[in-house]
Amino acid sequence: MAHIQRESHQRECIAPYTEAIELSELIGDTQSTAVCDFYLGNAYLQIPAIRDLDQAEHYYQRSLDLYDSQDALGRAQCYGSLGGVALERFDDAKGARAPQAQLLTHLNTALKQYRTALDLLPPNAVADLAVTHNQLGQIYCHAGDIDRALPHFRDSIRYMETQGDVYGAAQIRYNVAVALFRANRLPDALEYARAALRNFESFGPRAADKIAQTRQLIAAIESAMDSHPH
Repeated sequence: MAHIQRESHQRECIAPYTEAIELSELIGDTQSTAVCDFYLGNAYLQIPAIRDLDQAEHYYQRSLDLYDSQDALGRAQCYGSLGGVALERFDDAKGARAPQAQLLTHLNTALKQYRTALDLLPPNAVADLAVTHNQLGQIYCHAGDIDRALPHFRDSIRYMETQGDVYGAAQIRYNVAVALFRANRLPDALEYARAALRNFESFGPRAADKIAQTRQLIAAIESAMDSHPH
């Protein structure tokens, strides 16, 4: 019931998750407690009505502490989620025009957590590997280091395609094209944008908005290239 409510972004999911945690603790089921803690962290992170980064971090950390040391995937997902909390704090601080030192603290925390997650993830955790590499790429982009971001984005695209997620790969290619465009690396930006467009076009009318958005990006890149010929 809690899962259904959380996926519908209902704040009422907190009560059944809390009850499930209490019951699993009562019977000594540490694994179930860890899982419920993790999803309760997701609720506090993802549901706007109850968004609370401190609570999300608390439950992710509780989940991490409860997972067996041999459960590499479970622990990796906790570290990745803790990295997600740090990135949310970065976004909030950036929106509030916080000092650069504070922004860098959040980015470094996120970087540390996602790197730990990447080290723990098993080779067959393709979906998690795709997300983790994408997040690492985003962190380096935020830090203004596009050269260190690109290998992670390429790995993320590769894992997306491995699991057949062409749309996800297209979205990453689009984001990379935007990042390269902003860095004035126009030929590379154009290459990624055209690849993203091919991906989106394979979905036909279902991706009409993305197709139009990507064509606008390509036009902007081509216009910039015409204005600054090499």
